[in-house]
Amino acid sequence: MLASDIDRTLLWSHKRLGDVPAADLVCLEVLQERDWAFVTRRALDALDAMTAGEGGRELVLCTTRTPDQVLRLRLPRYRRVLCLNGGALLVDGVPDPEHARATTALVAQRRPMAEFADRVRHLAEAPHVRGLRDADGHFGYFLLTGDPVPDAWVEELEAVAGEDGWRLTHEQTKVYAMPDVLTKEAGLTRLLELGADGDDELVAAAGDSILDEGMLRLARHALVPRGAYLESHDWDGAVTTATGVLAGEEIALWLAQHAGLPVLEASRAPSSGGLDSR
Repeated sequence: MLASDIDRTLLWSHKRLGDVPAADLVCLEVLQERDWAFVTRRALDALDAMTAGEGGRELVLCTTRTPDQVLRLRLPRYRRVLCLNGGALLVDGVPDPEHARATTALVAQRRPMAEFADRVRHLAEAPHVRGLRDADGHFGYFLLTGDPVPDAWVEELEAVAGEDGWRLTHEQTKVYAMPDVLTKEAGLTRLLELGADGDDELVAAAGDSILDEGMLRLARHALVPRGAYLESHDWDGAVTTATGVLAGEEIALWLAQHAGLPVLEASRAPSSGGLDSR
């Protein structure tokens, strides 16, 4: 099996396109009637080939997006997509009830999202916070204004999260708060244990954030986009040579190679590191 995060790994916002010609880009997400997120045509060709089952290994996309947020993308229709940080599974675009029941049983060990939100509601009203969003009842995330975050705010939020069996992850303009048992690696491990299609090992994985780190360390090979938040937070594995949307292309071609596809070589080889050379 192969796995990859979506945003800032394969898919990149209109702000991270560099000098790539418009003719070489494909828009995969439109928000508020604006072309918002892109891949290169070369990356899309590789992703299309993996979707078509031409390789020997399945690519499972893993994202914090909700199922609805995944389905609005114009990505190739993957057979299995882990959403909500591993908490929900789409199979051919339809939520899988068995996975949903397994997640419900897992997070029942922790305080529910509604109760956690009540306990931190006053923190969501702080001047540096634009609001607290609920991700389908599985977890929440604080949207930050970009102003400095007071240490006292972080300390109080950490105390509440620790009492509730939740964990915090600061990712640029967001602070994710979620049950500590809800992880991408847990979702992938469940798929591997089911043994569908003979998958019994995570061969390669790509991602950009701290929420991806467990998934990356579960894989035999791992790749992170250069300039990613994770790279600057003690990542000791391989990173791409390119940045932005061209890093997404590099990752798509790298995954296709691990899928056994006869794709063109990437124009930039990833910088070697500990995890990719294991």
